[in-house]
Amino acid sequence: MKIPPPESLDMNQCNALGLQRTEEQYCCRITVVRKDFRQDLYQQHPYGPASSCGRLEVGQVFETSNRWDPPEGLCPWAWSDLQSMIHSIHAGHKIPYFACCSDGLRPVTFKVEGIERTYS
Repeated sequence: MKIPPPESLDMNQCNALGLQRTEEQYCCRITVVRKDFRQDLYQQHPYGPASSCGRLEVGQVFETSNRWDPPEGLCPWAWSDLQSMIHSIHAGHKIPYFACCSDGLRPVTFKVEGIERTYS
């Protein structure tokens, strides 16, 4: 039996044949849905600017083509905080995640969701 190249098969067919695709089936979309500033905590523990995150804007969208490389413009701290969800999405997790970065004074909330990769 001649085995076709993995790129010509869907993930279920690859798994059944014990093959591994060189490209991932899913990409990840990361959307900034909210920015907060916790004034009460800032007054007790001031550091940095007295405002919400200055790196990201609500509605900003980032897409990943693989689970290892952060998209251009995404805060490195946010990438680190979201990485387990990003790996899960690239592995095929279907339900979107909502999570925030670990800046307790200026948290940014993200929607992390999978989008099916289209091959041309």
